[in-house]
Amino acid sequence: MDRQAGQAVALLLLTASFQTPATAQGGRGRTTPQAQLSRAADAVLNLKSATFTITREGTPAFLDEKSGITFTTAQCIYGAPDRVSCDVKITSKTGTVLQLNRVWVPEGTFQSNPLTRQFVKVPPDTVFNGALLFARTGIPEILRNGVANPQVVGNETLREKNTLHLKGEVKGDRLIPFMGSMLQADQLYPVDMWMEEQTGNPVRLHVTEPAGNGWLIDLFSINTPVDIPTPKVPAAAPLR
Repeated sequence: MDRQAGQAVALLLLTASFQTPATAQGGRGRTTPQAQLSRAADAVLNLKSATFTITREGTPAFLDEKSGITFTTAQCIYGAPDRVSCDVKITSKTGTVLQLNRVWVPEGTFQSNPLTRQFVKVPPDTVFNGALLFARTGIPEILRNGVANPQVVGNETLREKNTLHLKGEVKGDRLIPFMGSMLQADQLYPVDMWMEEQTGNPVRLHVTEPAGNGWLIDLFSINTPVDIPTPKVPAAAPLR
């Protein structure tokens, strides 16, 4: 091998030595925003459990439109594939603030009486269903196919986690099953998501509405064991 050829080979090896670590670490850096959203969707479907909070910003949201009950915060736990329990702080039509427990399990939807704490079975939710968030047709489907104009905002530290911040827009009709009829079906709403760089697990999701309203979902304690039993409903009193 002559001297010129040897220098060329050495240059190629040197170039490769600088590129290989970047490829190993930075493959994600060159991944499209949609690919990152799809990675987060896969992570949601692979969750075994999670603790999460739902916060309504601005005007309170309806938990039950017929009775006029609204809420602003819910502390929840999720157990795969279809069990969710939420402690919900509610406000009645008269302004009284109470707390109830709502549970979504395969046997149906149950809700505790704020005063007696006894559970009753309630009709399936049409505008707020905690279990739907983690279903294949919930957050994962929105992340895969429902985000318009996805963009990477950048790397951010959130609750001491290294996260990737992405943003885009989602039509109201995809969000209404989880966030209620206060949204307009044909309107696009700004959505931000923070996901762990290493695992792809979502850490925070935020939906922005006009006039300072919005929704914030924070996820904690990923894959920490939880127990969500099916509530026991008191037997009906015998007829006399």
